[in-house]
Amino acid sequence: MEHSFDVKIATEYGMECAVIIKHLYFWIKKNQVCEKNFHDGRYWTYGSVKAFCELFPYMGDKKLRNAFKKLEDNGLIVVGNYNTLPFDRTKWYALTTKGMRLMESGSFDSAKGQLTSGERAIDIRRKGEPIPDIITDIITDISLDSKESNCQTSSKSDVKKCVEAWNALSKYGIKPISKLQSTSQRYQMLSARLNEYGIEDVLKAIDKIKDSSFLQGRTKVSTKWFDFEWFVRPNNFPKVLEGKYDDEKDNSPHEIKTLEEDGWQ
Repeated sequence: MEHSFDVKIATEYGMECAVIIKHLYFWIKKNQVCEKNFHDGRYWTYGSVKAFCELFPYMGDKKLRNAFKKLEDNGLIVVGNYNTLPFDRTKWYALTTKGMRLMESGSFDSAKGQLTSGERAIDIRRKGEPIPDIITDIITDISLDSKESNCQTSSKSDVKKCVEAWNALSKYGIKPISKLQSTSQRYQMLSARLNEYGIEDVLKAIDKIKDSSFLQGRTKVSTKWFDFEWFVRPNNFPKVLEGKYDDEKDNSPHEIKTLEEDGWQ
């Protein structure tokens, strides 16, 4: 992948700040065109520090935190929390008027609605936790003046694939999904998992249920609690994906699984 920044911004605020604010700016402008993530009079984008560390590995946790703080202290960005789930601590970021003016006087041609840098596609579908607001395999050197060309995503088709894969588990004793409304909490949680992990990993996690006697309720431990909503919760999904509930490969006694929460999301 390639990252770029405005030299003038880097000179005044530092290279890390210049890279981050350009990244935030692109996704905020895209959200504006798509009319999404609008709260309290601003358009926002979101992501955790851990996710940004994944995207910008050359900075590291400390530099990233310092850069975000510097951008906020200098009045270029504001930080918020508009997560649907109360335990989701993912931070949201918006540019202030000062930050927007800084960006639009530099690398972004607001008249044409195009980024002038030649950023290549950022492939974040790697191991770890990618930034939730990023759509993978997208070229950032695009026009932002067309909703039709820039707001189309595979989210609906991906959701459909996940529902079909989940309902195929009915022969394993898993309760199928009869209805999934876009305004429902479980739909939003599924969308978040798709954005975080990608369609391949979500389908992989669903497929893992086939190899889990525990999740299928075929052990002495009751698993009546296991359903789709439990599966897509942010603290439960990675457990399934990472194989915590997989059947043991040897003849040793099965570990007694519990419903303990992992805390930080």
